[in-house]
Amino acid sequence: MLAQSLIRQPSLLLLDEPLSALDLNYQFHVMDLVRKETRKRNIVTLVVVYDINIALRHGDHVLMLKNGELITDGAPAEVISADSLAQVYGVRGPIERCSQGIPQVMIDGLVSEPTI
Repeated sequence: MLAQSLIRQPSLLLLDEPLSALDLNYQFHVMDLVRKETRKRNIVTLVVVYDINIALRHGDHVLMLKNGELITDGAPAEVISADSLAQVYGVRGPIERCSQGIPQVMIDGLVSEPTI
């Protein structure tokens, strides 16, 4: 579907979970292709992803929503923080950098553990 969309020469590309059925290798390839084509064609691309690490690695601008409301937006490394993860997703954990210096979310647990 991505190839069909790109053939049409859009000025705006909307992708809803384009990585959901792909393994890690293809996820990286698809996001790399999307970034290259977006820049080469000078188009706007909006990608919906639930994997925060994908947003950190590949996004230029991130919107974080909760219950349909905008909580924060901006450069991924600026807005994806321990505080925003706790507020939006109810998880706690640090943002650490991998060997290439790219931020990665490390989930330690839930903000409030359920009582059983």
